[in-house]
Amino acid sequence: MERIKIFWNYLLICFFSSQIAFAAVLAVASAQLAGFAPYRQVPRPSAPAPRPQAVVSRVASSDQAASIIRYDNDVGPDGSYSYALETDNGIAAQAQGTPRDFGGNPPIVPVVAQGSFSWVAPDGQNIVINYVADENGYQPSGDAIPTPPPVPAQIARALEYLARIPQKK
Repeated sequence: MERIKIFWNYLLICFFSSQIAFAAVLAVASAQLAGFAPYRQVPRPSAPAPRPQAVVSRVASSDQAASIIRYDNDVGPDGSYSYALETDNGIAAQAQGTPRDFGGNPPIVPVVAQGSFSWVAPDGQNIVINYVADENGYQPSGDAIPTPPPVPAQIARALEYLARIPQKK
């Protein structure tokens, strides 16, 4: 009885092995018949190298042709950094960041950053945005940031009244 089990296992192994080999040969043959062409890379045209341009006036211009006229970047071993960037079309940005240990287990040490960015609007106005990014989130400030209208007096009184009403549990 044991010999019959061994014999059947041997036959099954031989049968499935031959089926796998046949499938592999069939796959290779059909791939060659399909005539797959080798991959050809399409050449890409290269853009001309940017040329430095003199700054004539700080008015709005096409950003496609803007050149970087100043770039500073410094990263400290403690994770602090500072950078500054200025382009010939009036775009500028600068920032400083330092790690701050907020404690915790494991310690939470995010980078606290502050900086500004500016550009020249189409009407010629210089727009400046200053920001701080810390544990309180991103906090931008500047004259170009819209402010909400004041809360009407009736709504303010209603909110004060609602705040005085005891809450039901």
